[in-house]
Amino acid sequence: YAMSVIVGRALPDVRDGLKPVQRRILFAMHELGLTPDRPYRKCARVVGDVLGKYHPHGDQAVYDALVRLVQTFASRNPLLDGHGN
Repeated sequence: YAMSVIVGRALPDVRDGLKPVQRRILFAMHELGLTPDRPYRKCARVVGDVLGKYHPHGDQAVYDALVRLVQTFASRNPLLDGHGN
């Protein structure tokens, strides 16, 4: 079981380099219509949408993944533009 959890959740996918929680965040943001030309939304709105629809676990994992998608030192090209909270 532990090996399947590591392979299924903890390791990034070979196809796009994203973990499942990161993919869920990006999909939820797409469903909310959050594009670069739209105004910023609060992080809690995105996390609540992800928890409610796609990720039935604790919110801390979603917050951590969301923060890592914004950090410039965590990846070469950040996928999200952070602004406040």
